[in-house]
Amino acid sequence: MLRDYKYNENWRLLDFAFEQFMPLPSRLSLVGFSELTPDSFLWKVFDGQTMYYLYAEDYVPSLEHIKEQVAFFAPRGTTFEFLKVKKQIAFEDSIPNRFADVYRPPADEYEFSEYATQSGFDFVFLLQSSEAPEDYA
Repeated sequence: MLRDYKYNENWRLLDFAFEQFMPLPSRLSLVGFSELTPDSFLWKVFDGQTMYYLYAEDYVPSLEHIKEQVAFFAPRGTTFEFLKVKKQIAFEDSIPNRFADVYRPPADEYEFSEYATQSGFDFVFLLQSSEAPEDYA
């Protein structure tokens, strides 16, 4: 499970998450990791050209909620684009939904499933940011 990263900094966990969205870049540098709550996590990853934010949480009320969480850790004025998953899973069939006692579907349920993959009991999202590469040279 991706959330196990907080106990074991295993890059393969991040690689697997990235592979759900796109071919694995040849280079990934971890810029930051934050445990936002006991059930939500954020990784800031740079591939030499683009800054990405990988977000994992068990209960996600909306895509806007994710952008708000991520924006707190990015430079002011940064914009974000959700990357679509390679294999879409309907919200009602997802593990986080099926194993929760109660789970209110996200406000944007159908759009949500275009961008959400899963890792154990968490939904996982990958966002590409507008941050300039020269800021990290």
